[in-house]
Amino acid sequence: MTGKQIKQIRKEIPRFENGIPCKLTPEQKRLHRELDCREMINSCLCYGSNFLKSRYSDPYIQELGRERVLELYNEQKTDFDKATVFRNVYEDSEGCSYNSIKWEDEIEI
Repeated sequence: MTGKQIKQIRKEIPRFENGIPCKLTPEQKRLHRELDCREMINSCLCYGSNFLKSRYSDPYIQELGRERVLELYNEQKTDFDKATVFRNVYEDSEGCSYNSIKWEDEIEI
């Protein structure tokens, strides 16, 4: 799932109505958390760290289960292999540099 696809699905999950948080169904909460997990996987892949062996995977494994997190990881890894990573795209005021992902569905032909 590309970044664009994640954003599109997030738009379909209600968030706020007139400034008041919407009550999400258990399915919507789970979907929201799975999207969070996918974004964290993408971030780890972008920087070359192993998501499954990092502390970042622990909360997702506790909430979604190890098997589901492995499924999400494998799906994201497959899609990420088609993406281009631009390294050191910008630097913050503290000197930290950041990478960026350009997904296959974002490239104009």
